[in-house]
Amino acid sequence: MVDRPVSGGYSVQVSSLGTLQALARVRRTYRAAPVATRAHVLGRFLSCPFLRVLDYIPREGRLLDLGAGHGIFAHLALAGGVREAVAVEPDTRKVFHAAPAAGLRVVNGYHEAVRGRFDAVTVFDVLYRLPAAEWDPLLGWVRGRLAPGGVFLLKEIDPEHRLKGLWNRAQERGADLLGLTLGEAFSYETRDQIRGRLLRAGFSGFEAVEIGAGYPHAHILYIGRV
Repeated sequence: MVDRPVSGGYSVQVSSLGTLQALARVRRTYRAAPVATRAHVLGRFLSCPFLRVLDYIPREGRLLDLGAGHGIFAHLALAGGVREAVAVEPDTRKVFHAAPAAGLRVVNGYHEAVRGRFDAVTVFDVLYRLPAAEWDPLLGWVRGRLAPGGVFLLKEIDPEHRLKGLWNRAQERGADLLGLTLGEAFSYETRDQIRGRLLRAGFSGFEAVEIGAGYPHAHILYIGRV
């Protein structure tokens, strides 16, 4: 890993974990899982820019990944250099397929089950499945779990990319029909709306980074700092 400067005078840690290396690790990690799980994990890895988010994780820090699914990002973060990763996932169909790894703790439950402070908190494609009334309380809780200098990384879909948004909605309807995802809500907010929420929660240094180049989805990374 090497440091790189970004706007606002902050520094992030760039992972040296390459795509092929990461793919090989994912395949090794889940090789004993059921075929359906392996297929789901592979599809998720190929469709989500995990490595572009990994670039913003502090080196050797403690990571909390909320709504971790099968734990893909937690495993990649450990390979990329974090000291400890806590993967929290309420869906028992997913969490118990997260393979053991040094430095990994898996929690089957919701965010209230977690204590302590972390250098980074990540949330991948979770908020849109929650009722809007629950967003601000969750963001405030995340703010309270971050250590001084910590970073919150929120990966969502940008609703202002309309063509990619149509594909995303079609895919989500398919996932709902198959029962692949918990939650009943389906809503996205604009950059300005997310910025307002993060500022109300007490975050600073807001950034919105487009990380969806080369993907069929309009992936966007919202960053808030403590």
